[in-house]
Amino acid sequence: MFLYDVFNMLKSRILIFIILLILFLTSFGIPQQSVQSKNILILFSYSSDGPAYRRILDGIMQELGNEFGDSYSLHTEYLQIELYPPNNYPKQRFDSYNEKYRDIKLDLLICVGVNVINPIKKFAESYLLDLPTVSVDIDFSNYGFNTDLHLNDHTAALGLKFNIEKTFSTALSLFPATSSIYFISGTSPLDHLLTSVTQGVSKTIDKNIKTTFITDLSMDETLKLVSKLPKNSLIFIPYFTTDNKLVRYHNTEAIRFMSRVANAPIFHISDLGAGDGMIGGYVMSFTKVGLLAGKTAVKILNGTDPNSIKINENDYYEYIFDWRELKKWNVENSKLIPEGSTILFRDVSLLEQYKWIIIAVILFIVLQTLLIVNLIRLNRNQKLMTQQIIDSENKYRNFLHQDRLFRIGQITASLSHELNQPLTAILSNAQAGIRFIDSNESNPELLKNIFQNIVFNDKRTSSILRSIRSMMKLETRAKVKVNLNSVIRRVVNIYHSEAKKLQIKFKLNLTDTDIYVLADHVQIEQVLLNLIFNSAQAMEKTEIQNKIITISQYKNENEVIVSVYDKGAGIDKEIMGKIFQPFITSKNEGMGIGLAICQSIIEDHKGKIRAANLPEGGAEISFSLGILSNE
Repeated sequence: MFLYDVFNMLKSRILIFIILLILFLTSFGIPQQSVQSKNILILFSYSSDGPAYRRILDGIMQELGNEFGDSYSLHTEYLQIELYPPNNYPKQRFDSYNEKYRDIKLDLLICVGVNVINPIKKFAESYLLDLPTVSVDIDFSNYGFNTDLHLNDHTAALGLKFNIEKTFSTALSLFPATSSIYFISGTSPLDHLLTSVTQGVSKTIDKNIKTTFITDLSMDETLKLVSKLPKNSLIFIPYFTTDNKLVRYHNTEAIRFMSRVANAPIFHISDLGAGDGMIGGYVMSFTKVGLLAGKTAVKILNGTDPNSIKINENDYYEYIFDWRELKKWNVENSKLIPEGSTILFRDVSLLEQYKWIIIAVILFIVLQTLLIVNLIRLNRNQKLMTQQIIDSENKYRNFLHQDRLFRIGQITASLSHELNQPLTAILSNAQAGIRFIDSNESNPELLKNIFQNIVFNDKRTSSILRSIRSMMKLETRAKVKVNLNSVIRRVVNIYHSEAKKLQIKFKLNLTDTDIYVLADHVQIEQVLLNLIFNSAQAMEKTEIQNKIITISQYKNENEVIVSVYDKGAGIDKEIMGKIFQPFITSKNEGMGIGLAICQSIIEDHKGKIRAANLPEGGAEISFSLGILSNE
């Protein structure tokens, strides 16, 4: 516990040191690149409460923030030119802006709104007039109205062109049964301007559709009118910011008031009204205009030539629909709604809202089920395989046992003769002892020799019986430290009587010192007995003086090699390459499993077994085992 506490204390101190080092390097050791803050001035033409300006300002700030983070300063001013007669903007008011920003190093000027360039050109001082500029204004040139978009020679002019024709066609495609369109607008100069533009475009509408322009009503009168329109009518609002009583409205407010009582769908030329009662359609998106102005500003501040920046209609137009209004007028499932349209306020069912989560959960459950089924199948297969392995191992052990019994059976007669010798010697010594006692002669030394002979022959008999009994047992033993020299001698003793009957002699070339291996001594005895039997059978036709089985043993680095060779007929060349395979034999009475068993046993002991014919005649089969060191 003491060492554990010391280790934790050292770890904490090392962690504190590393943190302090990082703070030091961050503050003093690593020079930081200074980023010069950008100063941008935005001049809006109208008052600050316009919904369009809020969306444009949000878009500009989003793009500047994405590019420069906090390293920019944004200054905004609202000229409120709608408060003054056309072309009579007061110089004194603009002079206040000249004075306010004279000592600020501006990097960019952004001009936003209808006719915003005119008062700036007329009253701005040179330091403003020479700035790189982004100009955002409605370009009415295709409708016969001139719009000044360029403050100077380095102005990126974002001239926004209304596509009222496509707005009309989208509305009529949704409502093909339309018989009349009511154009309702306010009384402000901007309302009149957009109404004039709309009147020109309305001439392209099918002559069978009646068009009516209403521009001189109060809001109360307008609401009464739109609540009692003829069947199959549409309402189109070019712009509505002031009624005939000079009450001011935002365009979104006017649309919201009318939609509450109108008995016909309402359309507008921009997204100012989306969500407030306008059904939607192909409209100018002031949200996209703000992002477009912001991207243009970023490009110029990063060194792009303002004159090289061009825009097209796709940059600020899109299809937008209010799902609630589509549903209100029973066209929510219309196939004429363009694909890819932005659908606002769609009613989403619980299934649709959490569709991907539900799919993910179902997929997870399916995968888990498949995994569980697969695991069950694998578990069942594993049990079957385990049982098969156990059965195979049992069959293999029985096979080894039957092979041992077969070998023991072959030498049973010789063993009986071998056992008869020590038993006869015991009997003879015992009878001699009795006769010696009966003779009343006192010779303790002779009696001691008689008893020693009895003990010796008894031990010899027990040793032979133990060897035979251990080989005949069906059991699996753990590998233990085994004296290989003793194993070889024990096997030779077991086969001794059979060898005498066959007139075979043994020649042992063993090491002077004992060699120990990690083995099952019964299995190694079985290997040696198999090899001796094979050598004996190979020398059936060999002359008596050459019937010699030589068993040699020698070290080779960390292994011991035991070889059994004879002077028999040798191994048939046709089976030499597959002699260790099961059921391969050249003997008429053999089954061809002995050497296969030997190979299996030796490989289980991490050894190798080899066979070869000798140049002088006969064959040699040798196997290697790892030597077990004293440690």
